[in-house]
Amino acid sequence: MKTPSPSSTTAAGKLFNRLVSSGLSLLVVRKNRVLFTSSAPGVRPLLELTQRFPDGLKGATVVDLIVGGCAARVFIYLKVKAVLGLTVSAFALRLLKKARIPCYYQRLVSEIRNRQNTDICPFEKISRRYPDPAKLIPAIQRRLKKLGREIPSPVANNSEKIPANRRFSPDSRRASR
Repeated sequence: MKTPSPSSTTAAGKLFNRLVSSGLSLLVVRKNRVLFTSSAPGVRPLLELTQRFPDGLKGATVVDLIVGGCAARVFIYLKVKAVLGLTVSAFALRLLKKARIPCYYQRLVSEIRNRQNTDICPFEKISRRYPDPAKLIPAIQRRLKKLGREIPSPVANNSEKIPANRRFSPDSRRASR
């Protein structure tokens, strides 16, 4: 059963709105500070996260446009506190639930599709083939190279204070099956 999407008045709803209104694909916050933002499409921001935060993101909340298996496994690997996804796959939701990471979403889908909508997303497939992040991350890099896409390098990103009325709260609606 799908949990209704958080209203725009909740902290989670405000973070969703911020992601969309800023044209971002990924937003990471911790203790009311923005740690990372990206407007890059696909899985490249996930690789940037692993490079930029090799010690993890304990206590951080991640807001992502699309959370599939790759994203879920990377977020688990980075030990995030919570995940907010505009679109979340059932597979990703199961992974996050098993890892006891709260996941809030606006739309739950059975699977993440490729950009042409002709098959399952190739990175969703890779995440099923490589459950161990130590093997998954290099597999993502190989696939990006094969597709001729640029592999990100770490970039400096300034922290930003989030006003109290935009803070994430665990009282926001939680995704459930």
